[in-house]
Amino acid sequence: MSKKILICAVLMCFALCTNVALSGMAYLPEMNQVAAPYPGATIVQTTSAAGTVMVTMQSDDNLDSIFEFYKKELPANGWTISAETQSQGHSGLMGEKGANSTVVNLSSGQAGKSLIMLMLGPKQ
Repeated sequence: MSKKILICAVLMCFALCTNVALSGMAYLPEMNQVAAPYPGATIVQTTSAAGTVMVTMQSDDNLDSIFEFYKKELPANGWTISAETQSQGHSGLMGEKGANSTVVNLSSGQAGKSLIMLMLGPKQ
């Protein structure tokens, strides 16, 4: 995957998360092969289309803590981290496993919340 895909994922996350968070949404079962839901996070959006699934969550934790969680979780679930990025207000990981790829996109959201976007799809 390229940086363009990561940027696209960031834009999708912002587009999906600018409205009020929905409560009571279920974690998509397909995402369990990537990682468990982030502890204490609230699911705000789920999407499943054309072989790609995405879950967006919101957390009170800081981006560094969330980044470290997923940096450990991906390899523990058999993923090879192919790229990572960290800058002020944004972090991301890209992983590969077999014919699949995943993106973990973290960004600062509204009211001090952190946004977590996980995407799973076929390797491009």
